[in-house]
Amino acid sequence: MTERELLELAREQEQEHALILLDVNGVVVSWFPGAVRTLGYSAQEMTGSTLERIFTPEDLERGDLDWELRAARAYGKGEDDRWQVRKDGVRIWVSGTMTGLRDETGAIVGFVKILRDRTDLRAHIETLQSRVQYSADTENQKHLALGTLAHELRNPLGPLTNAARVIRAVAADRPEIASCVQIIERQLRFIEKFVQDLLEATRVGVGKVKLHCEELDVRTVIDNAVETCSAVLTERGQTVDILIPGTSLRVEADAVRLQQVIVNLITNSSKFSPVGSRIWIKVTVDADELVLRVEDKGRGIPPELLPRIFNLFTQAGSDGDRPGQGLGLGLGLVKAIVEMHGGTVQARSEGDGKGAEIIVRLPLRQSGTVETPPRSET
Repeated sequence: MTERELLELAREQEQEHALILLDVNGVVVSWFPGAVRTLGYSAQEMTGSTLERIFTPEDLERGDLDWELRAARAYGKGEDDRWQVRKDGVRIWVSGTMTGLRDETGAIVGFVKILRDRTDLRAHIETLQSRVQYSADTENQKHLALGTLAHELRNPLGPLTNAARVIRAVAADRPEIASCVQIIERQLRFIEKFVQDLLEATRVGVGKVKLHCEELDVRTVIDNAVETCSAVLTERGQTVDILIPGTSLRVEADAVRLQQVIVNLITNSSKFSPVGSRIWIKVTVDADELVLRVEDKGRGIPPELLPRIFNLFTQAGSDGDRPGQGLGLGLGLVKAIVEMHGGTVQARSEGDGKGAEIIVRLPLRQSGTVETPPRSET
């Protein structure tokens, strides 16, 4: 069978793609079976007419049919994805091209339009878009609900704290009452910290946090973060080793927020590590990124939890001597703040009991270096 005969069979038997030949004025001269199947019009109905009847009224009003022909005439091809209309009035989503056909002199002698019904793909895309929008709406509603909850919890904290102070002052000579007051005050501090974290997570989640960036030396931010955590570390008998290059590493960041990231990572490692254990903060440079790692040899993260460890309220479970502390807000805040700085955060762990490593990557700003000796601190 010759090439011409095979081509003729292909044109007659191809059903998925509508093939339409037009003359130089955009009038249909051939309407092949694929077009009949896709658009419902017979060859007799379409031959000798333009393609206006398959275009939607709004597209015709915009001049989209003329645009396709002009584009094919000027640039060789016009292509677009659009709604088009079948004979029965049903709109279908098609992906197609309009190609200009030229003779040996380069003059336009006609056009070929090829299109394919992709309504199924369009429906799938719209379904995915609806799911994304639903997820975004749900997330916003969640943050609003959490914000309301945090405010409602914060309101009674002041009176409760004042009442505890009064009881302590009145019962100074009553050891049995003083011990109860200590319990109340300790639990109030826990609730206050939770409310603060919840408010912060809500503000970040709804985009109410604005960064005030400046050029910072990472060493200074780490020092301040470790100092902030000193009480917790001392209580747990834990030490922090800081391993950092001997040059000044600078980033463009919000000092308060970056310190908040490091404080959350240190306290998280402390919480999930045994008493007397060691935590490492390691800083390196990878190409144009600063890489900050906070590593511990504590409880670790189960493999099934790694993909969602940075979600709010996700927690792996604390060390045995400090069960159930916290509600999993810290790492969610870390992720949000790091991403606001244009960075990324990643968690690594070999599993339960094998420690964890949180890796923060931030764009590095090199504006001169100052030679200082490397160090390891506790």
